Amino acid sequence: MNLNIYTTIGQIVVIFLVILVILCIITVILGLYLLKKDKLVFPKLLLFTLNLTYPILKNISRFLQLDDLMIDRISIDLRNRINKLKFEKTDAKDVIIVLPHCLRDTSCPAKLGKSGLECVKCGKCSIGKIKNISDKKSIDLYIVPGSSFIKNIVKQRKFKAVIGVACPVDLNLAMTSLHDFTPQGVYLLTDGCINTTVNVDEVIELINKTLPTTDYRIDEPEDNPD
Repeated sequence: MNLNIYTTIGQIVVIFLVILVILCIITVILGLYLLKKDKLVFPKLLLFTLNLTYPILKNISRFLQLDDLMIDRISIDLRNRINKLKFEKTDAKDVIIVLPHCLRDTSCPAKLGKSGLECVKCGKCSIGKIKNISDKKSIDLYIVPGSSFIKNIVKQRKFKAVIGVACPVDLNLAMTSLHDFTPQGVYLLTDGCINTTVNVDEVIELINKTLPTTDYRIDEPEDNPD
């Protein structure tokens, strides 16, 4: 009797593992197809399998000495595509931008406030360029040193959509936790704690897509507060 129970449990475990492996394979195949072909295939299925198998896929990638950040990039790209149409129907006043403090220059003169760093658009880093455009569209921009600041922003500021910038891992986690707010993410080109970089044009393109749509560019003169 006991032997039959153990046998049944063993069979269930094996079946579960097989299903899990199949889900992982489906996730990787669809994810790579999404990145390479620039197409959206079975988005809900892919998002479900990504959420379910994320830790496993990350560990497998590390074990095989592959770029485990690929999993995060797939997830970010997928969420961007799923939320794209809804984001483009959102008024600028209902959008916020969240940037990581690591984008700033090492000699940044900005002071830390309750909602993060307060950019003065000194021109030493890309943050000022983004802020110049966000100010033109009256979009609030936050430069945060940690996730606790994001939690405070969510509590204090009402918004419907968010443009986020961060390293692939942090951005993926943030977009997952902020899935109710129509997130659009741009991951950093270079990682680390200081002097990181981002595709500024990509961020500004997202800003321009908020309603009313605009065509602002980074080469336009900045609105210097002085």
